[in-house]
Amino acid sequence: RGPRLPAGRLGVGPAVPVLELPRSWAEARTALRFTAEGTPQDPGPQVVHADELGGIALLAGLVAPGSEPPPDVRALEAAAANAPWLPATLHAVASTGSLRAAAAGINVHHSTLQDRLTHAEHLLGWPLRTPQGRLRLHLALTMRRLARP
Repeated sequence: RGPRLPAGRLGVGPAVPVLELPRSWAEARTALRFTAEGTPQDPGPQVVHADELGGIALLAGLVAPGSEPPPDVRALEAAAANAPWLPATLHAVASTGSLRAAAAGINVHHSTLQDRLTHAEHLLGWPLRTPQGRLRLHLALTMRRLARP
């Protein structure tokens, strides 16, 4: 076990030679934008390694902190206002390989998750159980973090 870190969010840049530290610092700051508080209203990873972002890091250049959230993010925010369980449920769906795993991750029966998804699809206006819908969900959740001030 390594040292305990204080609670909060952490972006980790790549290990680089000393002369490349400014690049690592910039990548760590970008990675920090992809982190979440790890709460029911802001679920997600509290620690993000820049090396693990891959091409999704390009989104950080498209969504400025504090900018007007994209339409799908606005839809997420409006839906969450009507259903407090929504952020944790949608994060579980976006970050697991199956709906059963998502249900287990949030400690609900898989049929309860199916009911929640039906309600969420109605609130959001797009399907969540198709590959395209899950991708759209993942992007919306990511852009939600990036648009934070």
